Amino acid sequence: MAAKFKLKPNPTFKADVTIPVPGDEPGIVTFTFKHRPIKELADLEKVEGKHISQFLLEITEGWALPDEFNQENVEILLDNYPRAGEAVMKAYYAELLGNREKN
Repeated sequence: MAAKFKLKPNPTFKADVTIPVPGDEPGIVTFTFKHRPIKELADLEKVEGKHISQFLLEITEGWALPDEFNQENVEILLDNYPRAGEAVMKAYYAELLGNREKN
């Protein structure tokens, strides 16, 4: 059954993010993303000198990990898994723009 369409979307949505793990199979983490209108998202992207962790905190609300979702832990994620930021942003934009990958 198709989802009921509404002009104003839900403020958050969930998506699985596949994070590359060096020397092992990728890990999958479910993130709760904040729905941002395109105009607002464009403004968030323009801020120069912003660290990727700050941008991720502006587009995400949480994750399905036992570790608390906060700036320190987001930075630990990015430090330990260098491609995690790219993976999170790719999943966010794919969901937001309706470009889901088909299995």
